[in-house]
Amino acid sequence: MGFILFGYDDGVIGGLLTAPSFEDQFHLGSTMQGTVTSLFIAGAFCGCMASAVMNGRWGRKTIAHAGALVLSLGAIIQCSSYGIAQLLVGRIVAGVGLGLIVSNIIMWQSEISPNHIRGLLVASALSFLILGQLIAYWLEYGISNYASSFSWRFPMAFQAALALMTSGLLLCMPESPRYLFQQDKHQEATEVLRLLYTHRGIVNENGLRSTITEITEAIAIESHQATWSDLSRDDNAWSGSTPVSYYTTYIFENSVGLSYSTSLLLSGILQVWFLVASFGTWYTIEKFGRRISFMFTATGMAIVMAVLAAMIAVDTKASGIVGAGMIFLYQAFYTWGFMGGIWVYGPEIMPLAHRAKGEGLATASLWLSAFVVVEIVPVAITHIGWRVYLIFACCNLAFVPFVYFFLPETAGLTLESIDLCFMDTTTTPVKKASELRQLMKRGGEVTLDQAFEAEKHGQISAHVEHATSV
Repeated sequence: MGFILFGYDDGVIGGLLTAPSFEDQFHLGSTMQGTVTSLFIAGAFCGCMASAVMNGRWGRKTIAHAGALVLSLGAIIQCSSYGIAQLLVGRIVAGVGLGLIVSNIIMWQSEISPNHIRGLLVASALSFLILGQLIAYWLEYGISNYASSFSWRFPMAFQAALALMTSGLLLCMPESPRYLFQQDKHQEATEVLRLLYTHRGIVNENGLRSTITEITEAIAIESHQATWSDLSRDDNAWSGSTPVSYYTTYIFENSVGLSYSTSLLLSGILQVWFLVASFGTWYTIEKFGRRISFMFTATGMAIVMAVLAAMIAVDTKASGIVGAGMIFLYQAFYTWGFMGGIWVYGPEIMPLAHRAKGEGLATASLWLSAFVVVEIVPVAITHIGWRVYLIFACCNLAFVPFVYFFLPETAGLTLESIDLCFMDTTTTPVKKASELRQLMKRGGEVTLDQAFEAEKHGQISAHVEHATSV
C-alpha cells in the first residue's frame, strides 16, 4: 500500500493539469504548471531531509505512519482548494508526508528481506508503485467527462484514502529487527527475526543465529563511526523518468501532438504496459544483478530518448506514432533497470549506523533532482521542443561509465556483508564485490568475521568512510 500510494501521488497531477475543469479553476500557464507539480517534490525533499535528521530514532514504521497522516492532511487541503495559494500549500504538505513514507518504507522492506530475494521483493514493491500510477491515470480518464470540479477534486481527495489505508496496515506490521537491535531491544528484535526465519512451524536456527551475529557485529564495528561527518569523510534523476511519470499526458499532447482525450487514454494504456513490463524486473534484478541491469537499460533509454527527439523534430503523423512507441519502449527499459534498482541499491550499500541518514539524504537528492526537472520540463518543451529529450539521452549515456567504475554488485550478499566491499583499501569496491561473489559461488562463506581478521593485519580502514550514497 505504501508504494501504491507513492505511485498514485506520482501520477495523479499529470492528468489533471490539462483537464478543462482544472484549467477553468486555476488558469495555470506552463511555468505555474511546473511549479504546482514541483512543489510536491520540494515537500517530499523536505520530508526526506527531516527523516535523515531524525536518523531513524523513532523507527522505520513509526515515521512512515506519521508520513501517511501528514499526506492525508495535504490531500484534504488540495481537494478543497479554490485558489492557487491553497493548492500550493496542499501540494507541499502532501509532499512532506510522502517523503517521510518513502525514505523509511524502503529501508524497512530491505531490512526484513532475505538476501537472496531482496532485489526481487523490492522490485515487486515497485510494481505496486506502477499500479498506483495506473489507478491515478484510469481514475482520471473515467471521470474526465465530468464538467464540474469533481473531475479533479475526487482524484486529489483519494490520496487521503490510500494514505489512511497505508497507515492502518502499518499498525499490523513488525518494526525492523535491525533498528530494534540498534535500540538495544534485543529480545523484541530476535522474536521478529525468529518469525521471519520460521517456515511451516520450523525455525531455521542456523540462519537466525548467523543473521543475529552479523547484525550485532556490524553495530559493534560502527558504534564509534555514527556521526554526520563520518558519512561523508574519505581518508584515503536525470534519466527522463520524472517527466515521463509526471507529464505523460502533457508530452503526448504537446510534444507528440495528440488530442487531450487521446493523450489521456494513451497515458492509461502506458501505465498498463509499465506494470506488465515491471514483472520482468522480478527476475532480472537477481539473475543479472544491479550493475548489468543499470548499464544495459541506461544505454537503451539513451537511444530511445534520441529517437524520440528525432521523431518530434520531424513532426509528421508517422513520426508521432513512432514517438509514442518510443515512450512505451522507454518505460520498459526504465522499469527493467532503474525503477526497482535504485530503490533496492541505496539501502544495500549503506551501513546500518548510517542507513537512516544516508537513505534520507539519497532519497532527498532524488527528489531535489526531480524538483528541478519537473519545474523546467513544461517551459523547456514550450521553448526548445524536441531538444529537451536530447538532454535526457545524454544523461542516460553518462550513467554507463559511472556504474561500471564505481558501483559494486550487491546481488546475493547480505546487508552486513556488503559493508566488506568498502573495507578493503587495497582494492576498489567493484573488484571486492566481484571477489566476494566468486567466493560465494565456490561455496565459501562471506561474513563480517573477515573484517575482524583483516583489521588485525591493518588492511582495513573504517568502512563507513567509504560508504556511498546513490
